Amino acid sequence: MTILHLLRSSGTGHSIETVFSDVRWGPFINKNFTVEPVTMPCISRDWQSVWRNLRFARQQQADVFHITGDVHYLALALPKSRTVLTIHDAIPLVRNRHRPLRYALFWLLWYYWPMRRASIVTTVSEKSRQELLQRVGRVARKVVVVANPVGSLFQYCPQPVNTRCPTLLHIGTAPHKNLTRLIQALDGFACRLIIVGPLTDSDKAELNHRRIVYENYVDLPQHQLLNLYKTCDLVSFVSTYEGFGLPILEAQAVGRPVLTSAISPLREVAGMGAHFVDPTNIQDIRAGLERICGDVAYRETLVANGLVNVKKFTISQIERYYAALYASMGISDP
Repeated sequence: MTILHLLRSSGTGHSIETVFSDVRWGPFINKNFTVEPVTMPCISRDWQSVWRNLRFARQQQADVFHITGDVHYLALALPKSRTVLTIHDAIPLVRNRHRPLRYALFWLLWYYWPMRRASIVTTVSEKSRQELLQRVGRVARKVVVVANPVGSLFQYCPQPVNTRCPTLLHIGTAPHKNLTRLIQALDGFACRLIIVGPLTDSDKAELNHRRIVYENYVDLPQHQLLNLYKTCDLVSFVSTYEGFGLPILEAQAVGRPVLTSAISPLREVAGMGAHFVDPTNIQDIRAGLERICGDVAYRETLVANGLVNVKKFTISQIERYYAALYASMGISDP
């Protein structure tokens, strides 16, 4: 039986796209199903692009359609009994909570109507499930949690730590990724900062003002991102909001200590394999960096705990969850 993974049109090549690429190539899924990716023709920037994506989705043929994230509204153009919808977070609702019209449009077209329309709805963490229940209401009772897997490319790769001038890898530059506070915490801290994601002019001005040596990369394929994990000494992921937190697992799999936020779901995803900080407290972020770099035994404990934790998020485990969901729709009996 054929399953289509419907993907957003995006130049990032990471996050949602990477997660479901790994799932598609999992041995259990491959053995029992034919899964093909289909990328939407347009980025969802306006109503015309949304309409074009809806028309495109309606023309596709498959036994099951799995909307893998972001383009939730595609469920409106697909047969209800054969549609799976994955929702990663409620960021559009959080960002627009003070803009009533935009909030209402996202609530209807990205969440409420698609969730009613889809036969199965999944999300990536219990935190996201609870947020959907809170913001969308009773329709969210059908949501089940299927975590994200860490990619098979991310394997343990130990290296000596440069404690005198460590290399920090920071993933993401959207407002909730909290780069500004990290930059402020690094004032006077000898390091090299690698930032993945587009920088604004104000970001660059702040980095230069604080004389932070940095490198910036955008739209990296997975193998190049993996190289950045391998070359860094620690990973910063001090977000103020997340639906899951995949970079934590990628860092743990490679064997790098992680500095992350003491918020849900990052606490649950990281387990005992990270140093947790208050993401709104610059001094707390700085203290966490100093402890990881200065305390050898503590750093080694974080790495060891991370290697244990990441075993809970293997592709073989996650793909079996999705296979069971597909099978529950009467596609096959794996």
